[in-house]
Amino acid sequence: MDWLRKHMRNHVASPASVDDSGENISSFPGAAAAPSRDYTSAALDIVSQAADVIRGIQDHAVESETRARALAESAIEKLRLAAARVQSAEAARSAAEETLSQLSARLEGADRELTRTQSRNAAAEVQLTNAEQRVKAAEARAISAEKAVNQIENAIRTQLVGLQSDLTRRSARAA
Repeated sequence: MDWLRKHMRNHVASPASVDDSGENISSFPGAAAAPSRDYTSAALDIVSQAADVIRGIQDHAVESETRARALAESAIEKLRLAAARVQSAEAARSAAEETLSQLSARLEGADRELTRTQSRNAAAEVQLTNAEQRVKAAEARAISAEKAVNQIENAIRTQLVGLQSDLTRRSARAA
């Protein structure tokens, strides 16, 4: 801004820069006969005010840019964190899917083993039923055989008792 002040002072102070035609000069009310020094001072004040306004605008722009950068950096950091969370969630989902796949395979294996075990149990039950039927049949045959043996024993006793009676009678007759 100092260079502008110097430039304006040099420009206003040099006689070649003053246009005597009055075409480019506006007259201000109440300042009709003011000396050229007053115009120079007023112009410098206006330039200084303009420089202050421009400086304020620049400061405001710098502050706005700083805030915008801070917001952008914050947003970028939030996006990075979100991306990290997404990756973590995807890794967890992948691990869960792998675990689920393994558990599913184990469950299928257990299901096949259960089916085989149930089949073996059913076959064992059939064998047990058959064995029970054979035992019942064997028991029935044993009971029948025991009855037959008892009948044979009774028949033999009866025969022996009959023979003994005959022998006793024959011995009593013979004697």
